[in-house]
Amino acid sequence: MARCLSRAGRHGALLAGVLAAGCTSASIGLQKDGTYTLESSEQTLDCGRLSNSIWGRLQVLKSLPAKAKAEREAAAPTAVQAVGRWFGASNKGLASLTDYDRERAHVRSLHRKLMDRGCPPLDIESELAATDAAIAEYR
Repeated sequence: MARCLSRAGRHGALLAGVLAAGCTSASIGLQKDGTYTLESSEQTLDCGRLSNSIWGRLQVLKSLPAKAKAEREAAAPTAVQAVGRWFGASNKGLASLTDYDRERAHVRSLHRKLMDRGCPPLDIESELAATDAAIAEYR
């Protein structure tokens, strides 16, 4: 009996470890290391839909420098963000810079999926270079 309980305890610990590992696995979206984990529905997109998604997100990226400019010209909505702007916080308190980083990582992740599928490549580097240059002055 004790031997069975000991074995059950080991299996329970193993199950708890597996469940804990599953709970700490990468979540969907922007990761701490700057990469982006796609949703399962995005991972199954065909070439055409991947391309459309990439181009749509590139359009969102192109709109963010103007949004960053407007945010910078407006007063910071919180004292924390105001102080962050003064002392050079990583996103200087601008929500559009956080949005930009997330969308840029998302575009790169979608493009990797596009390439993995053997789809015709898109020249996202020239698109990203132009928007990176436009957003750089707000960093």
